[in-house]
Amino acid sequence: MSNIIKGYNGIMDLDLTNVDPIYHKIIIKQHYKDIEDYKLEQSKLKPNKRYENTIGVAKEKIAYRNKMESKRLLNPKYFT
Repeated sequence: MSNIIKGYNGIMDLDLTNVDPIYHKIIIKQHYKDIEDYKLEQSKLKPNKRYENTIGVAKEKIAYRNKMESKRLLNPKYFT
């Protein structure tokens, strides 16, 4: 079993590496409940205020910019 439980959008991954195994079941259950609560709260927001349309879009733009910058640095002749 992995010690990392995936998060969701605004909910970070859960790392159980240094957690006593007797608490894993309780913590994992709470983690999934937090994700469901998060989804419910996001569904109540206007679409332009939701994570995937604000932070998510910004992250995609940054990732794209970083990718293009890497390509430019590796192959400068194509971008001059």
